[in-house]
Amino acid sequence: MAIQLNTRYTGRIEDLIYYERLGDYLIRTMGQQTMATQRAAKDFGRASSLAKNLRRVLSPIIPDPRDRKMQNSLTVAVRHFLASTKKHTSTDLQNNPLAGFLFGANSSLAQCLLFPLSITEVGEGRVSIGFPQINPVEAIVAPAGTTRLEIRLTTATAHPDNDLKFSDDTAVLEIPYISGLHAPQSIDLETGSEPGSVIVVVATLRYWNGSEPIRQAAFMPVEIVAAGIRLS
Repeated sequence: MAIQLNTRYTGRIEDLIYYERLGDYLIRTMGQQTMATQRAAKDFGRASSLAKNLRRVLSPIIPDPRDRKMQNSLTVAVRHFLASTKKHTSTDLQNNPLAGFLFGANSSLAQCLLFPLSITEVGEGRVSIGFPQINPVEAIVAPAGTTRLEIRLTTATAHPDNDLKFSDDTAVLEIPYISGLHAPQSIDLETGSEPGSVIVVVATLRYWNGSEPIRQAAFMPVEIVAAGIRLS
């Protein structure tokens, strides 16, 4: 068995069992392989540290940063993401274990935005988010009374082996909620360029009726829409 480092997760991931015994949080494999459990403890501790730093950067937009279930789920997603990067020389920004992670269970981006985002890396330390031409009232599901909305995009960059290496950037796209074509647009965000850093792009939605905000949890997703790792 091995002791979990800075985590209190219980459950099973592949052939590893995370459990609590007499106040200690431990890890074992189905076959009790000591070296494997020690390696798993190190990997899980590394993922926990990275997830904590990502939550620190994103805390202003996470609905409940202290939600233990969300924290554990993010750590598991980060662990799978880090494991996947060992097997590939590059990461598909929108198809990996972190992309699609929801910080709240009330809604998802796909329930509100009925069109795909195009997300690509642009040179070192930047990412570009592309929006197609849309008719907002047909392509966006919004609360009754909405006259305009914001799509807020935030990057969070953290290093799995250095608690001091983290950064963020935010941009907002404002869209009038009226019938008619809204021109295609793109937004570039800074991500930092520290080799080995993990980068996530998080999307949130906000709505207004005139100058009054509309707050309905079912229409307010906070979701990771892309994730990558800076290789060099």
